[in-house]
Amino acid sequence: MHTLSRALSGVVVATALTACRDPLAVQNRNNPDRLRVLATATDLETYTAGAFRMMHQGSIGANAAGSGGSIASLARASSWEVTAAMANCGYLNFQAIPRTAIDNSRGNRFNTAILTDFARQSSAARAAADGLNRLTLGGVSLPSAAQNARLKAFAWFTLGVALGNLSLVYDSAAIVDPYADLAFVPPLSGYREVAAAALTDLDSALAWASATGTNGFSLPSTWINGNALTAAQFIQLVRSYKAHVRADVARTEAEGDAVDWQAVLADASNGITADLQITTQSSPFWGIGVCYWFTGSQVTQFIAGMADTSGGYEAWLRAPLGNKVPFLVVTPDRRFPQGTTRAAQRTNSPTTPTGMLYFANRTTGDMDAGPYGTSFYYWYRFWAWWMNPAGGPYPVFSHNQNDMLQAEAYLRTGNVPAAAALIDLYRMRAGLPALSGVITALGQPVPGGAACVPRVPVGTGPEWTGSTCGDIWEAMKWEFRMENMFIGYSSWYFPSRRWGDLPEGTPLHWPVPYQEMDARRHPFYNLGGVGGVDGAVGKGTYGL
Repeated sequence: MHTLSRALSGVVVATALTACRDPLAVQNRNNPDRLRVLATATDLETYTAGAFRMMHQGSIGANAAGSGGSIASLARASSWEVTAAMANCGYLNFQAIPRTAIDNSRGNRFNTAILTDFARQSSAARAAADGLNRLTLGGVSLPSAAQNARLKAFAWFTLGVALGNLSLVYDSAAIVDPYADLAFVPPLSGYREVAAAALTDLDSALAWASATGTNGFSLPSTWINGNALTAAQFIQLVRSYKAHVRADVARTEAEGDAVDWQAVLADASNGITADLQITTQSSPFWGIGVCYWFTGSQVTQFIAGMADTSGGYEAWLRAPLGNKVPFLVVTPDRRFPQGTTRAAQRTNSPTTPTGMLYFANRTTGDMDAGPYGTSFYYWYRFWAWWMNPAGGPYPVFSHNQNDMLQAEAYLRTGNVPAAAALIDLYRMRAGLPALSGVITALGQPVPGGAACVPRVPVGTGPEWTGSTCGDIWEAMKWEFRMENMFIGYSSWYFPSRRWGDLPEGTPLHWPVPYQEMDARRHPFYNLGGVGGVDGAVGKGTYGL
């Protein structure tokens, strides 16, 4: 971690830089109008509840489709979630092997991406904290105690999620304190401290969510667009986010081992029971930053090949780098088009996917995304959503993500049968044989024999010695990857760090944007790259 002085102070740019993008942002933290804006109950509720939308627009809702991309697109390319033949969205730079450092110099190509999420998440945290400050110290009250409690619960939740996201993405961020003077500019703290603060804030949300009475829960459906959550549902969501932050803040395998997995298990076991879906719309804007997911991206052959049972993946792994060419993935996994010829798979790739189908065999010209990335396949699970001009529900935190956090906690605490039962919920509906009753310990190959899924590489790239059947650990990771592609905020990248799956040199987090460092009169810095500061050390799990 890049160490930053806790005594830093100065003008923080995050709020000012996002003010032009969101009408809820406050441009000047010392502006006396700030207290006037938050002086009435109606304005305070609108402002504070709106912080969640600001947070959403700084995470999976960030839409920077130009060459600079967004943190989400850069992280997806870094973790094999997507490859592309285009420079847009940062794909070519961040999918490249060997990995290079993140350039955080003034005016760098990706400065918009690095800044956008930091600024919007920081502004969302500030807005939620301001609302809590006025509710707690400012004497502003809503019409009923239940409404006050509901808004406090939601504000603590938003503050916790915003700080949680900052701790997951950046090496440092500012911890906003609702009880501090509104003019106070907090110093930067390391990601572990930020995550600890986020978990404390989420605990405060749980404490306030027990409110009942007139005008309390359910949440207004506009606060998390399309979700009129009951108190019980809200508590489940908070606990899922707690499990997510606690586990996914780990940067390395060693940090992953040190996570309090009993606490993760306790929260995930009481987490969401269905996908959290945002209703996307143009006004007021609730969007999803797709960044060419449907039109210019493809599924890397390196990951898709783990489903292959034909021997094509084996041959691809053994081939020299210059001879690695796309191959047909023949698999019992129904998320891929079925068939033993490309013509058959194209026929079985309808314009709009049906049933369990998530991937299509491309019917137009193939795109060259380099020897590791080029494949016949692209992800189109939510094509119907993409083609609907009015938008509609889109998952931003999946039930599977919560279940796989729970399954991982079971594996790490020695309860293999419980983990197998959760993994089978998704594995069996995709047409893969059950683990339950077959797998009793880590290290045992998944059932299927020569037709096992997933297969994992053996040796190191670019010329591996072959592949072998994965174990229950790899089966858990496979189900997570398949069910969370393009769902959630950089969802593959975060667990890939603690699993040790990232290729050597992949940045383990992003630096604080140079604009913020300039404003604080502190040197900016780069991160990652082979042999660089905070880059993944050594070959990853799969030999890269």
